[in-house]
Amino acid sequence: TALYWYLAEHPAVFMSPVKETNYFAYGLDSAGRLLYGDPDVHRFPIKSLSEYEGLFVEAGHAGAVGEASPIYLECPQAAGRIRALLPGARIVCSLRHPVDRAYSDYLMYLRRRGRRFDPARELDAGALWARPDSRWMQVSRYHGQLARYFEAFPREQIHVLLIDDFRPGPLGAVQDVYRFVQVDPAFAPNFDTPHAPGGMPASTLVEGLLTSGALMSVVKPLMPLRAANWLRRLRTRNMRKPPSLPGPLRKELTAHFRDDITKTSKLIGRSLDHWL
Repeated sequence: TALYWYLAEHPAVFMSPVKETNYFAYGLDSAGRLLYGDPDVHRFPIKSLSEYEGLFVEAGHAGAVGEASPIYLECPQAAGRIRALLPGARIVCSLRHPVDRAYSDYLMYLRRRGRRFDPARELDAGALWARPDSRWMQVSRYHGQLARYFEAFPREQIHVLLIDDFRPGPLGAVQDVYRFVQVDPAFAPNFDTPHAPGGMPASTLVEGLLTSGALMSVVKPLMPLRAANWLRRLRTRNMRKPPSLPGPLRKELTAHFRDDITKTSKLIGRSLDHWL
């Protein structure tokens, strides 16, 4: 989410006004069932090519035009579909430690359903999200998912960055992305406004209002940037940091990913030893 906004702020970049269009992951079988995705988890606001193209009618002469849909990494069909329609696309993918990603994704699952976090239940290897066969853990197995993109696109059209790259200071990592999408890398976005705060909400009512798709679709187009940033700060203030994963639990869960981390490291040409 933060990267979407850092790109959108660049004067030479046009980002889809709908974040997570999920267009290239959408499809139905002959019975009308989703080819990929869980209707309780995934949303598909854009379902047709005409709707998708309509998102970019105001792109004008932007040097780079894009969108951000994390589901494209996990969806088996997405890489091929993107390649078929946009063979020159430049693919940006950000990765984080697989256990941290699974835990964060599960917290978002709870938030969206207005459920409370129970440390006694959730901080355990037997928790719903922590089981090796859970959706949250499976999506954190990056190698096979990334391999589809390296098979569909030339390596020079793929940029993989790690969340760890933002920790010394996000400017360098963001400017590397600007450079990759071929716009002025000297531009510095606003890092003061928080984007996509993690954790669990103190008020589920406030969280529900600030993340309501129906409400935001009406209000957002009319909202000046300062007001939008104020709402993001309000949402951040409503968030409470969840308990950190206990060291022994994180180590136990990381062991499930050891082989995948090693293969992913080789695929992207970067050391991931700090994840092990």
